[in-house]
Amino acid sequence: MNKEQIEVMGATEPFFTYKKDEITYYEFDSSLCTPPGPMVNAMCGLKLIDSPNKKLVMINMKMPMGLFPKIRDDFEWEEEQMEDGKIKLIFSRKDEGETSTNFDDNKCSG
Repeated sequence: MNKEQIEVMGATEPFFTYKKDEITYYEFDSSLCTPPGPMVNAMCGLKLIDSPNKKLVMINMKMPMGLFPKIRDDFEWEEEQMEDGKIKLIFSRKDEGETSTNFDDNKCSG
């Protein structure tokens, strides 16, 4: 699989894109970030997911529990425990069209 680095507006970590089975994936690794880095990058990446054939892959050290309530109306996700102990989350849109997600709400609570 050929990953290509892309620029994502507002992101603080590198993002990569690749295609697999007609799905375009956008991926970033926030496992070495400190808060609010993972939240900031997740919100930047989720803006890219505007159709069913696009997904966002987030690699993180732990589950981003503060993120889920902010996006649950518009996005669904699958989680996978990686061999190195990191968490891999794959986000997809529930529906096409407008979202109610406030992508500017990228602050961590707690």
